[in-house]
Amino acid sequence: MMRTVGMICLPLLLAVGLAVVVAISYSSRDARTALEARARQTVALLAGGVGDALWNVDRLAAQAMLRPLSDDPDFVGAIIVESGGSVFLRLGDAGPSRHGLIVEQVSLIRPAAGGQAAGQAGEPGAGQRIGQLQLYLTTARAEQIINSRAWAIAWSGLGLLAAVCCLLAAIVRGVTLPIHRMTDCMAMLAAGRVDLEIPRIDRRDEVGRMAAALGTLKQHAAERLEFIERQARHMEVIEEIVAKRTEELSAALETLKRAQNELIRSEKLAALGGMVAAIAHEINTPIGSGLTVATTLSEKVTEFQAILEGKELRRSVIRAYSGSFGTASQLLVGNLLRASELIGRFKRVAVDQTGELRRRFELDVVCGEVVAMLRPTYRHSPVSIDLKLPAGVVMDSFPGALGQVLTNLMTNAMIHGFADASVAGTITIAAVLEEDGRHVALTVADDGAGIPVAVLPRIFDPFFSTKLGSGGSGLGLHIVYAIVMRVLGGVVAVESQIGQGTRFSMVMPLVAPRQSGHDAAEETVAMPS
Repeated sequence: MMRTVGMICLPLLLAVGLAVVVAISYSSRDARTALEARARQTVALLAGGVGDALWNVDRLAAQAMLRPLSDDPDFVGAIIVESGGSVFLRLGDAGPSRHGLIVEQVSLIRPAAGGQAAGQAGEPGAGQRIGQLQLYLTTARAEQIINSRAWAIAWSGLGLLAAVCCLLAAIVRGVTLPIHRMTDCMAMLAAGRVDLEIPRIDRRDEVGRMAAALGTLKQHAAERLEFIERQARHMEVIEEIVAKRTEELSAALETLKRAQNELIRSEKLAALGGMVAAIAHEINTPIGSGLTVATTLSEKVTEFQAILEGKELRRSVIRAYSGSFGTASQLLVGNLLRASELIGRFKRVAVDQTGELRRRFELDVVCGEVVAMLRPTYRHSPVSIDLKLPAGVVMDSFPGALGQVLTNLMTNAMIHGFADASVAGTITIAAVLEEDGRHVALTVADDGAGIPVAVLPRIFDPFFSTKLGSGGSGLGLHIVYAIVMRVLGGVVAVESQIGQGTRFSMVMPLVAPRQSGHDAAEETVAMPS
């Protein structure tokens, strides 16, 4: 409000002051100009008569001519000076010390022969200069009139300013103050206070309508606050219910996680059990052959002992039995070495997969051992396994976890990619050392049936399987994803096309990241040869 009053009154006050200054300036200039013109006319009219009186040395005549000037309110004085500089006649109080004095003077000329007037002596040869007439007028009366006018203008401006201030006061009282009170009420309403008193304004103008609208707004704010309070109480009840449900769901989730871990462990043990059955069947062949050879050798030894106890012993018989013994021993040693090699591989794979120990190993050796353990399982399948692994790739990682990944991927390929056991195919396991020398890219690809596009985004989800209840648990690829991402520190991706096969790509560091759960059990494992 004060700023508005200042913005209106200050320019008006400046305008009044400027008007006063301009009026004084122009009025002073006009008054002085008028007095100067009147003084010039007066001395021009008196020059002739005063010149004659001075020439005739008639002071009474000169005084009679100048006396009417004393009736002029602006007249100060007049002086007639002779040509020698002495004062011929002085009338009034003339002097240079007075303020606002206008001095007008004219030379007095002796009339020339021919009757030329003294006032025209300025022309060449007109007459002789005999003196000077000086007239003194003052601007005091004009300045007094000008000051009166300036005060009148100033008082008029102040009256206008007072009228404007009264008008502004009326506006403030009738408009600004009610609006200010309503603004304060709106601020309190915005702050959430609905217990305030709305100013009652019984007017039919905009201010009255604003007051009525503010009252309606207060009512709506009170209703909205009441609604919010009801909603808050309702939300508290909902939060209590949600907290209880969350606690129940947390317990169920914990139970589900434990069940999932048990299923994963069962899946790994089931895979290991299948490997045990396959390796047992594989070991049974060399051991059975060795047993047959050992039995035959025992019988031959018994026969040879009987011959030795007899009386007939020929060189040919000794040579024949010696050859039989040599052949039997070679067969027996060969079968036992084969069984020992299978048992050693099985022990390394079994220790890696059950112990989850970290050690240094060569990638091609571990992958070869895992494939060797799985070959007997798929002996009767037309699917071949092709290894394309570079030698000399040494990893500091978890061979058991890597073997579990390969086992699950190959099992998944056999179950889903080659569901038709009569269709031949190839599972290719390949590895390439990355350019940075710190990662290896391992791929397991098959040329089987492929994975549908709609299923592809969900294959790593737990308990998702297209053959659930028909040999699939829905955990195989989830275990692969979890091992590669969390244990081996790599990434896994899948590409597939219907009828062309599936390709799993894994990029893993040669040195697996340190994990407290695995590193706590880390130790050097010495495998028997």
